[in-house]
Amino acid sequence: MKEILKITTLVTTILFCSVDARVRPIGLPKSLLECFQRYSQNPYTKQYPVEQQSLICLQRFTWMESKTPCKKMSNTELNYLRSLFNKSKNHRKKRATQNKRKRKEYRSLTEKERKVFHDAVLALKAKSTSNYETIANYHQANAGQSAHGGPNFPGWHRVFLLIYEEALIEASNGKLSGIPYIDWRLDYRLSSPGSSILWTHEYLGNGDGRVRNGPFENWVINRTTLVRNVGTTQRDPTNEDSVAELFAITSARSFADQLENVHNIGHIYVGGLMNNLRYATYDPVFFMHHCWIDYLWWRYQCPNGRCRDDRFVYPGTNRDGDHAPTEPMDNLVYKGELLTKDGYDRRWLDNVDYEISPADCIENCNSQYATNGLQCVSSRCLSATSGNFSPFEKRKKRSANRRNRHFRKRKREVLSYPVQNIFRVDCESDTTLWGYIPVKVVYVRCTDEQVYNSFTVKNGTVLSSTAYDFYDNRPEIQKIDRLTVTGHPSHFKNCKAKESGAFKINVNSYGLNYRGNYEEYAIVDDRIPLSSAMAYIAVKRPTKRRSSKVYLTAFDDCGRYCTPECLVPGSKPPRYEPCTGAMEIDVKRPKGYANTFDDAVLMYFNFLKPGSLPTFNERNVPIVFYCKRNEKWIPAP
Repeated sequence: MKEILKITTLVTTILFCSVDARVRPIGLPKSLLECFQRYSQNPYTKQYPVEQQSLICLQRFTWMESKTPCKKMSNTELNYLRSLFNKSKNHRKKRATQNKRKRKEYRSLTEKERKVFHDAVLALKAKSTSNYETIANYHQANAGQSAHGGPNFPGWHRVFLLIYEEALIEASNGKLSGIPYIDWRLDYRLSSPGSSILWTHEYLGNGDGRVRNGPFENWVINRTTLVRNVGTTQRDPTNEDSVAELFAITSARSFADQLENVHNIGHIYVGGLMNNLRYATYDPVFFMHHCWIDYLWWRYQCPNGRCRDDRFVYPGTNRDGDHAPTEPMDNLVYKGELLTKDGYDRRWLDNVDYEISPADCIENCNSQYATNGLQCVSSRCLSATSGNFSPFEKRKKRSANRRNRHFRKRKREVLSYPVQNIFRVDCESDTTLWGYIPVKVVYVRCTDEQVYNSFTVKNGTVLSSTAYDFYDNRPEIQKIDRLTVTGHPSHFKNCKAKESGAFKINVNSYGLNYRGNYEEYAIVDDRIPLSSAMAYIAVKRPTKRRSSKVYLTAFDDCGRYCTPECLVPGSKPPRYEPCTGAMEIDVKRPKGYANTFDDAVLMYFNFLKPGSLPTFNERNVPIVFYCKRNEKWIPAP
């Protein structure tokens, strides 16, 4: 009886607190708005789905605003990194009498070569001083502002790769020939990129949430668990067209800028720690991804193996701030030893030899790349798929026969998996640092993309059609079409809802005055002309001293923009008007957020008493996303 009274008191409290929430819409930072405008007009990126354009800018904004490192490097750590750099330079000088480092696509490695690489990474991490952690931390502790967002981006990371590679070769006692790279085009060529063999226990381990199998299972670095969310926010990896457009660029500066955009897509696609630039290095995939970015740069500088002098000239100018030619490179040696222009020096390639990627193979591919990681015919290669291995292993109780649990095939199609967020705020990961707000999504069916197997009937005959179905019956549907006024923005290829009609809307939050983001999605019904769904999105809990400023976004699973509309304070009934999606949340009452996920659910669902039918409290929903395929997406200032 006491428990019932407690529940009743809680329900009553939530019900009577259902008044206008202390969440107010705000404008977006000028730098972020300018980036949106720039990339929406950029000849190389304007054809991208809006989600990709937006995420590129959000990645850049997050990095450039993160000026305070979570961890400063000790002199011992700096001396270790300097020693690796010096060893790398000495090996370059001895290139005439030694073999070059050989970098190959990861899936083209033999089983023995793959094991040598895995063992080297594990040995580097197993050191009592955790040398892997030292190298990983440098990307966020001392990278400064010259590693991203300008022409120094490829040069900085080229030197960084050489340092890491030197450490791996040392950890392998000289057995490792070079860092392998991951060419994402091999995955894009699959009908389902998430089924790539990369995300199996024999390769890199599972791609859904905490890494629970594979060579890096149960990794924890700097008190941070290794997490991936492959294909959750970014549906597909880098495609063929993006790379082809990259090689068509004639300006070295434009190439560096667009190369960083291609690079961003890989980070977002893998997700998890990789989607957080400060902690991306904690996943070994980071270095393999950047090795591919360096491969693309090498192909550009040395097309068909013939290096062009003009592509080794630093394209920055004195007006480029931290990227100016004579600025000290915030690098992996003491500040001042290298300048930003030095990153373009041809000497860094003296001891490096890239094997051409299977994705670039056009003849005799099946004989050149005969490994289990690839599927090759005479003129084309793509990634092998998981086959009997499940890249997204279902969570189940531990089996006594653990060895066999990785070999179970998935028996049913799954729309998506819950996102494992890292709940990182600034330099700390903890769920209790976050609060939750209800967010609503309203979705307009994309009638020209899919026909469902349900049709009208006339005189006993099913009137099947390839153009429309029962839910999209014409001319009746035209009434709704006239009201919704949809557009035709670009979207990801081969994108459509599941046969059941289930369709995913990605809803994310990005801190504007704190470092942290949160990923979630809502499920709508693509069969019917209009449907809605709820999501409960985490934001940093505000404090008495500081409110939380956050930017909320929503895109459908095809990468199309959902327009944000914010609650008009005091409106009865609740009314919404267009806004930027940015909001400020404070602690003043009535609170506009909940401390726990379930309390956020109860902000929207009101119960008069236990067991009663809940009613819906729209006044506690501060923002609604309207997914109607709007072609105009730049938020108003």
